[in-house]
Amino acid sequence: MASLTSAPLHAQRLVPAPVSTKIRLALLATALCDALGGPAEFKPRFSFPFISLMKPNGNFSLAAGVWTDDTSMMLALARSLGTYSASSSPQAEGTRGGFDEVDQLETYLRWYQNGVLSAIGRCFDIGSTTRRALGIYKDALKASRALSPAETRRLSPAAKEKEKEKRRTTAKSALARIARDLGGEGFRGNGSLMRVLPVGLAYSCDSAAAAAYARRSSATTHPTAVCQTACAAWTECIARVVRGADAREGEEQISKLDVLHHFAAYPWPADADALRVALAADVPLPAGVVDPAAMEAHYTAHHPLMRLRAATHTEAPAATPSAGDAKALAAGTFALLPSAAALPSSGYVVHTLAAALYAFLATRTFEAGALLTANMGGDADTVAAVYGGLAGVWYAAQEEEGADGEEGLFWSPRVRAWRDALVRRDLIEEVAEELVEFVERHAASF
Repeated sequence: MASLTSAPLHAQRLVPAPVSTKIRLALLATALCDALGGPAEFKPRFSFPFISLMKPNGNFSLAAGVWTDDTSMMLALARSLGTYSASSSPQAEGTRGGFDEVDQLETYLRWYQNGVLSAIGRCFDIGSTTRRALGIYKDALKASRALSPAETRRLSPAAKEKEKEKRRTTAKSALARIARDLGGEGFRGNGSLMRVLPVGLAYSCDSAAAAAYARRSSATTHPTAVCQTACAAWTECIARVVRGADAREGEEQISKLDVLHHFAAYPWPADADALRVALAADVPLPAGVVDPAAMEAHYTAHHPLMRLRAATHTEAPAATPSAGDAKALAAGTFALLPSAAALPSSGYVVHTLAAALYAFLATRTFEAGALLTANMGGDADTVAAVYGGLAGVWYAAQEEEGADGEEGLFWSPRVRAWRDALVRRDLIEEVAEELVEFVERHAASF
């Protein structure tokens, strides 16, 4: 079995698999990590018993295996991308799916008000900025005297179209107010980053389009520059990994060093400087350095997350404990976990992105990174969910194919147990199929 500690990043290659497999398991991985980390949310690091299996979430009196708002909003965005239709005409069935901010806002509101895409049929938690954004939209709908969906269904076809257009006009006005009211520094939470994964999955063939859509998706609730930039950078990374996973035979798979380089050398804009400080190299990679070992040595010395990784790996065990050795597993995981001061896991979008990326770089299996994020405390469920999306795309392969079976990079006995304990897995699979069908239906146009 793979060790908890990592081999060199340039030696850790992307697990190949069809795009459809990557989409299905990335959504599942997000929910698994979210549900695993939920019980540790709000708790200081190292203040709670080690988490290695699904536990009840005492924060919201939830049963074990229940995922939170992170997964619900991710599913809402995925459903919007997979099923949005500008027309209610039956002839439009074959063109369903696509990016539309108004439809996304509507889908989020259905979750918030009616519990659609919640694991337990109701919204039991929501971020403060997201709540304010959806409150602005609700107030705008009330002021415009918009009908409820149930009332709209009773209208004639012509009246339905008229009501739909009124809601779109109202939503666009609300989006403009959201941009004005929630664009300040006090609204830099991780609520848009936690859900943005489906954009990178849906538009992986065009990184520029994926990044632009990610910014627009963030702006529906989190319009600040740092939130939009975090979503764009993360989405471009997801898109590249998806493309690489379906590489032609004989092509070299990308490595984790490529993922690190994406963030280390990213053109961070001035209005998102906090992301540059957290994720860029202190000293840029010298021109002409292309040898992977030399690149990694440079980043180990000059990248903040790599310095943390190097420091923790000197104390970490060399091999993964057996499945039944819970004490050794906890010790090995905690050895890779820096202090909260060195690696915060708060709801600040910069902290969330950095912590999720650290977990991906510091471990070499899906399971090990999931354990690391779930035990961070703070906003553990969101950090874990964000990690889970990237790790799911990176490691995932079909279980029956055994593509990663010997090393257990994605599937392991513990991950299978998490999957079996997950509540409403059928709902996650349903939405994943919608997104897969959209990607397959429109692949030729990307």
